[in-house]
Amino acid sequence: MGTRKRCDGNLIRGLPSFRIINPFVMRGRNESIIYFSHQIRIRKTLEFIRKYGKENAGNGIRITVFHIILCALVRTLALRPQLNRFISGQRIYQRNRIQISFIVKKKLTEEARETNAKISFSPFETLETIVGKVNREVGKARDEEGNESDREIDFFTRLPRFALNLVVGAFRFLDYFGLAPRSMIELDPLFTSIYVANLGSVGMDAPFHHLYEWGNASIFASIGKVKKAPVVADDGSIRAEDVLIINYSLDDRISEGIYCARAIEMFKDLLENPEELLKKPDLSPEILRELNLQGLDEAGEA
Repeated sequence: MGTRKRCDGNLIRGLPSFRIINPFVMRGRNESIIYFSHQIRIRKTLEFIRKYGKENAGNGIRITVFHIILCALVRTLALRPQLNRFISGQRIYQRNRIQISFIVKKKLTEEARETNAKISFSPFETLETIVGKVNREVGKARDEEGNESDREIDFFTRLPRFALNLVVGAFRFLDYFGLAPRSMIELDPLFTSIYVANLGSVGMDAPFHHLYEWGNASIFASIGKVKKAPVVADDGSIRAEDVLIINYSLDDRISEGIYCARAIEMFKDLLENPEELLKKPDLSPEILRELNLQGLDEAGEA
């Protein structure tokens, strides 16, 4: 029983034996978790945002640090396809879309309700296309009527405990064999490439977050607030600069350590030099084949 092709991914063939056996030896995401922390120097990033705002004051596009982070994440996933893998049913799959989920507060108050935004991206996104897409989806999430994911959760949580346990157990069983309904996977924010927690938006530092055993998100990124910290300049002197702490939680089973470390360095470089994100990435046919994304034509365009 089971399937080699899920609605959200395709089974990866030809992996080394130790990769294939890893999900049997390390059965859960939190047993397989690696924590990694990065201090990002964002002086040039903030200067870029100010300069872009002045040059584009009339077109209504406002770029924030969070937009740049999301665009850098999408670009990194596009250029480093192994990060877009997940484990399900003790098998390793290549996800067939680039998706990022994050919490949205209805209003920026402690009492305001929270909801989730889950956005699908093209591997060819630029900073300007990201801004438009993210702003539209955040606007939908802040609608007081709630989104479809909110309504689904509200429905199931009204069930008696025994019935809710049966529903959750049945879904876990179907998901293990790759047979979970597409409609539920589409709505669930934990079936995603990366889950992002933007704690900086409420003035907090970044924690190290666990990975969820529910869903199949292999990476969790926690973003802290922008703050001053001592850094070593190129000339060896120490000075205070604006920095951003990002803490990652990563399922070690999806790839090998050097590949993931280089991907995180790529992400850091994109954040510190965001001008590169104004251009479409140059993705080779080999990378596009490895990405194996839905919705791309023969030329690789979304």
